[in-house]
Amino acid sequence: MPCSLPSIHVQSCLSESGQQQLVSANSREYGHLYDLLNFATSAQLAAAFAERNDLLSWLDQRASFGYSGTKTDCNGLSPGCRRCGDGGWSCLFINGRCNGRCFYCPTAQDDDGPPVTNGLVFTTPDDYAAYVAAMGFSGVSISGGEPLMTPELTLSYLSAVRKRCGDAVHLWLYTNGTLLTADLCNRLRDAGLNEIRFDIGAVRYNLKKLRLAVGCIKTVTVEIPAVPEDEELLKEKMVEMAAAGVNHLNLHQMRLTPYNFAHLSERGYTFIHGEKVTVLESELCALRMVRFGLEHGIALPVNYCSFPYKRRFQHAAARRRAALNVCKAGETVTEPGYLRTLSETGVRYSDAVILQNPSYRFPFEKIVMESGRPLYMERRPLTPEMELSVAELTALDEGRHPERLARFERIESGLVPYF
Repeated sequence: MPCSLPSIHVQSCLSESGQQQLVSANSREYGHLYDLLNFATSAQLAAAFAERNDLLSWLDQRASFGYSGTKTDCNGLSPGCRRCGDGGWSCLFINGRCNGRCFYCPTAQDDDGPPVTNGLVFTTPDDYAAYVAAMGFSGVSISGGEPLMTPELTLSYLSAVRKRCGDAVHLWLYTNGTLLTADLCNRLRDAGLNEIRFDIGAVRYNLKKLRLAVGCIKTVTVEIPAVPEDEELLKEKMVEMAAAGVNHLNLHQMRLTPYNFAHLSERGYTFIHGEKVTVLESELCALRMVRFGLEHGIALPVNYCSFPYKRRFQHAAARRRAALNVCKAGETVTEPGYLRTLSETGVRYSDAVILQNPSYRFPFEKIVMESGRPLYMERRPLTPEMELSVAELTALDEGRHPERLARFERIESGLVPYF
């Protein structure tokens, strides 16, 4: 759909060729199943664009947009969300199995492997704690699967990070809450847990188990996808959550994956293209919930954590962390986390990744953590040297970004255009 209407907090329009590249990538991901999806028509896109622009215009006067306009409302972000936004978050998947059956879950939940983060396996708590310290993380979350299905394992990793890093690291945990007891809640607190996040969508928005954490764990957050058909129920629950002492509500945009394809496609949702296929109604629902909370003065900060925020900022943080470990004198780590190497006549860009074993395809550096565990920082070239004009070299030297280098120099702004 051509972006002919003005909008705020929306990414600059993609070219037709750029849109087609994303459509083709989406089609390849789902193969023959792609034709079963209900993608938005031109009329639906125009109506959705107009509604979103109205919502954003209203929120622009009353909410705080942050992270290049990809996150709303930033006035009351939880401590964990602030660590994530600052690029200091490590998420450890303590297990890969869950006792819930959430239709929107994007992963298989059938993995019996060891704890893992960003492709790095950590079989002992001390090994992971050493990694957190070595990489300078300011926030650590324990996720799954369902972390409370393996409570002793979860507690051991929480305790190890707290012991090694002290109060410098904010610790939080994701759970559906079904296995939480008062005793386990106390043990989580004593292990150093600062924040607990409940997916109450897994229990049809029942707050019974959540109430066990209020007054025990310092920060209680609800984190759920914005499910369009539950919008009226969620409005009621927002009032109930505020009264129960919940500190924050995080809403996500639902996205389609091979694991939830059957469930999402059968619900009649309208899908839109992008770097991944997402649910149109989910984003509009989330923005309406932010507005509803502000309009009615509900004492529950609502944060819309959009898919472009996750895609851009979380990926940039991972790149930046590795890049800083291999950055040489005279090089620069750009906002999206790429390594920029300038010469007298041009520039080239590289990516950096942290690996548990080198691929031997690219240059790498080895670091050894205090636990004795080695990690490998691999530098991967992204571009050949690109010749620059004198004006472009001057612009880079002064902190300005020539448009043709924009994807390497700055994180894209705004929510995704609808097409």
